[in-house]
Amino acid sequence: MDNLTLAINVVFPMFFMMVAGYIMRIKNLVDNHSLNIMNKLIFRVFMSILLFLNIYKMDIKEALSKENIFLILMLYTIIIAAFLIFIFTLPKFIKDKKKCSVMIQGLVRGNSILFGIPIVASIYGDDRIGLVSLLAAYLIPLFNVLGVTVLEIYRGGKVNIKKVLLGIVKNPTIVASALAFLFIFIGVKIPNLILSPLESMSKVTTPLAFIVLGGTFDFKALCNNAKYLTVVALGKLIVIPAIVFYIAYSIGIGNGEMVALLGVMTSPVAIASFSMAKEMDADGELAGQIVITTSIASIATIFFWVYLFGTLNII
Repeated sequence: MDNLTLAINVVFPMFFMMVAGYIMRIKNLVDNHSLNIMNKLIFRVFMSILLFLNIYKMDIKEALSKENIFLILMLYTIIIAAFLIFIFTLPKFIKDKKKCSVMIQGLVRGNSILFGIPIVASIYGDDRIGLVSLLAAYLIPLFNVLGVTVLEIYRGGKVNIKKVLLGIVKNPTIVASALAFLFIFIGVKIPNLILSPLESMSKVTTPLAFIVLGGTFDFKALCNNAKYLTVVALGKLIVIPAIVFYIAYSIGIGNGEMVALLGVMTSPVAIASFSMAKEMDADGELAGQIVITTSIASIATIFFWVYLFGTLNII
């Protein structure tokens, strides 16, 4: 029963905030314009502050420990391997290149900051979210590179490496992560006068982001692409996490690291994938539906994974 209670405690706050956002939308308290503005504000300001603070507060020895470096390398290897497998196999079944590219991006690109940090915080509290923030900081550049690569390949163009690198360098979350590492390395101490309001601002991130996500749900549009959505949801939320967890568990990854993996790998598809798909002439409608579908389905799958981890005494 304790495991069931834990699973409910992890997913219910996310579910509640998304429902609240959806109700606000149908009651016309927010519209597309206001949601888009709030979404930009979240990802360019609040989420960057949250990621910066979580990394900044980490112990440098912990951040660069052999265990953490190994964990990051393992994740990179698995995600890149999955990406290559999808690139060579999925086109054999999905003939529409625009849909295929969006599906591949969806299968490998997670919303690890928005979902991963609250999951770990719900299980361990705010004191243990440094590792999942560290993993997210390393995964964001990889997700950007893979996303641009697959969308460019299936658009029929050549991957502009300079443009990809420039996009990564200008990404607010990458800037925030790099700045946090720089502060750690050179020993910059932020005075409490500044740190305190930054911490207050960072607390806005999770509730506002989930409310905005709930406000963007459009259930009527999901039926047209049901088979594509089902494939991505199962692959992103069940199959790939299962492979990562099995490998990590088999080689003796510690419980704290396993929970960090839980936060990173069970997250739904990143909202940024929708914007990128539209910008790069892919199937923007399907990309948006993938974000919505995986976000809704993740409530059930996160519950399942948390309950399973508890049953296995990993949590």
